[in-house]
Amino acid sequence: MDSFVLGIASFMLVLIPLVIIHEFGHFIAAKLSGITVLEFGIGFPPRAAVLFRKGDTIYTLNWLPIGGFVRPFGEDMVKPKTEAELSTDRQEIKERGIKNPKSVNEAGPWQRMFFMAAGPGINFLTALLLFIVVALVGQPYARADIAVYDLIPGSPADDAGLQQGDIIETVNGDHLDSAADFNDWIADHQGEQMTLQIQRGDEQFDVTMTADASLSTDGERAYITGLTEGMPAYDAGLQIEDLIIAVDDIQITSIGQLQRYTQDHEGDEIQVTVLRGDEQLTVPVTPREDSDGVVRIGIEIAGLKPAAVGLTAVNRDTETYTRALPVGEALRTGFDQFTSTFELLYDFVHDLFTGDIALSAARPVSPIGIGQLGGPVLEQSLDQNAAYPIVMFAAIISISLAITNLLPIPGLDGGRILFVVIELIRGKPMAPEREGLIHLIGLLLLLGLIAFTVINDIINPIDIGSLK
Repeated sequence: MDSFVLGIASFMLVLIPLVIIHEFGHFIAAKLSGITVLEFGIGFPPRAAVLFRKGDTIYTLNWLPIGGFVRPFGEDMVKPKTEAELSTDRQEIKERGIKNPKSVNEAGPWQRMFFMAAGPGINFLTALLLFIVVALVGQPYARADIAVYDLIPGSPADDAGLQQGDIIETVNGDHLDSAADFNDWIADHQGEQMTLQIQRGDEQFDVTMTADASLSTDGERAYITGLTEGMPAYDAGLQIEDLIIAVDDIQITSIGQLQRYTQDHEGDEIQVTVLRGDEQLTVPVTPREDSDGVVRIGIEIAGLKPAAVGLTAVNRDTETYTRALPVGEALRTGFDQFTSTFELLYDFVHDLFTGDIALSAARPVSPIGIGQLGGPVLEQSLDQNAAYPIVMFAAIISISLAITNLLPIPGLDGGRILFVVIELIRGKPMAPEREGLIHLIGLLLLLGLIAFTVINDIINPIDIGSLK
């Protein structure tokens, strides 16, 4: 299917419903706070039709299909109304026969803060529910053979006679799905005796050992999981499953260290030392800019850490299967995926500030860019006849929408919350005219940023491959 059509479809399926849900959060909070809501609109004006009226609120359908809005008494979507602007609302209230109306300005500070925070709040809740639903209906899991890649001399694993290439079938009788699961299991059972069932060729046997906390390390090795054809690493002959242990005789202890060293040596030949099986090789590679202007050698890498028994485990012969979880496990899994999204975001921001990730990887995206990101995800859902890719994407976008709106920028929910906080500190609100002007300036700057990102996403479309 055409990528443009897929992008539009993903925008319609993901972003528009999430914006409507966001506004519904504001709507519910307004009702709970007793604030009169004059209109709940699907789409943006001009108005196409009034769908119905319930209580004090009319529900409308509007011509611009880009989300929705809530119009409470006393506020113009992003800013408080002046006394002159309130006259129009009062006339509408009079014509509708609304009794005892309550404006946003008449609500207490905490009620207003609740009203403003409810939009992002319901986006967070929506993301959590989507993660749980995916876990309930089924999502893919990777299952791999856990192979011994290398051993620390004199470690418990080495003393037990393990060899490179051994497959760890079970640990204390438990089947584990990946090397990461094995490392986590070992970390949780340090100081305990454990039995590993080992497969070596046609031979199967058990070994017993005890995890040694002193072997735990914060360092990690760079394990090549993918190569970009036509980039320096591919042309130099590096291979998937190579373990990068040094560059120019400098020991590599983190992925960030490798990325920084690469970016600092554009155009310079560097000597990359890798462990390939039981052989150590040194390969000359010259970093250069990719199509996005990022200096790379063209590898996808995962960080490997030796487990506390003194072996480094890797995944071999990975297969993917789909599994639906029971309710209790789905709740835990959904919550874990929800919280891990924030951990990933924190790591991304941290790496951005420390220089481990190039600034070009943090480009802001417009709704056009979200469509460009969502198009391939929707295509994956269609190809696999599975909902989880686009639903997981929607969950991540919902979190992003919530966080963006909570930024303390005038014109956004976070900016409006900031003014309430200032009011609580000062003991009195800012004049609506002044606050409205600040929000207007903030909104104009935001619209300018959106226009810039739209143009950038059209001229320089997001390359999904470059984000891997």
